[in-house]
Amino acid sequence: MSARSGKRAEGRGSAGGSRPGKPPFFGFTGSVPEPGEPREKKSAQPEKYERDLETPRGEIHIENYCPAEKVESLAIDDGICMFSRNNPERQKKALVNVARSPGGNVIVSESEGKLVGYIGVHHPSENERWGKPDYDWLFELGAIEVSRNYRHLRLSVEMMHAAWDDRFYDDKVVITTAFTWHWDLESTGLTKLEYRDWFVDLAGRFGFMEMATDEPNVTMDSANLFMVRLGKQASFSRYQKFASMLYVNDWESMLRGF
Repeated sequence: MSARSGKRAEGRGSAGGSRPGKPPFFGFTGSVPEPGEPREKKSAQPEKYERDLETPRGEIHIENYCPAEKVESLAIDDGICMFSRNNPERQKKALVNVARSPGGNVIVSESEGKLVGYIGVHHPSENERWGKPDYDWLFELGAIEVSRNYRHLRLSVEMMHAAWDDRFYDDKVVITTAFTWHWDLESTGLTKLEYRDWFVDLAGRFGFMEMATDEPNVTMDSANLFMVRLGKQASFSRYQKFASMLYVNDWESMLRGF
């Protein structure tokens, strides 16, 4: 996962409140059912979000749940390069696959038929520890990128609003992994720690908290990030099931109360 829209982006206020700094466990703030109440309430339906944003680069259209056919029709701006390793067709194919996947949500920033920014939200891969086939309430913010040619225009903030203002995710758990090898340090001029702080600030506005885990890809670099968004209506049962996956080392889990 990566976030690449420049240095500090200004948001429309804090969406997540105060952000703890890497607890071994986090206090449950979701919903515990009353006696006789169903353990899982019916989820809200996905909500379509579209907005035309006026910028110095012209009008940019922000849209969530972008249909796969539309994603496929867009040209990829040449400033989109980090995940695709300068292979725009590869990037388009990945986004089309997300849009077509069950639960997939592609948020796009579009300028005159070009894709200039995107977010991909999907269920975790079953090849990862988070990818449990019956955990349809667990999602991953898999990627966020803004073209090098369209930074400092608030696109990352606007796309995050398009993703997380959707009440569909209010009873869901969403994870995101931010690895240093996906960060555009060269273009932004930021150090690893500066880039890390920037993304913690951005994601924290929308309810993501940094979490500790023994997942090897996360622990490979001390600057890597693992963050979690626990929906305000997420049940205690979902909270417990997710928490049990944070550590696979039995001794570590016992020490941390899992």
